[in-house]
Amino acid sequence: MLTRYAGMTPKSQSYLFTFGLALTLIGMIVTDMWLPMVAGAIILAALAVESWIRILYIIPMKKELKELTVRLTRLEHK
Repeated sequence: MLTRYAGMTPKSQSYLFTFGLALTLIGMIVTDMWLPMVAGAIILAALAVESWIRILYIIPMKKELKELTVRLTRLEHK
């Protein structure tokens, strides 16, 4: 799931999925189409949570790992 939406920035993806989840929840309140809306809400909730986890934890961790490898190579060359 992490590489499926490569055309958008992760922050845009998280906003999109959160907005879609909000629209789905509003649709559940307004209409009587519960089964499709519940399925959509579950899927969008999973996508929204995954995108927020990616923004808050995975991307900063990758940046920190890259910085640590650069520091390690500098120390090895000294």
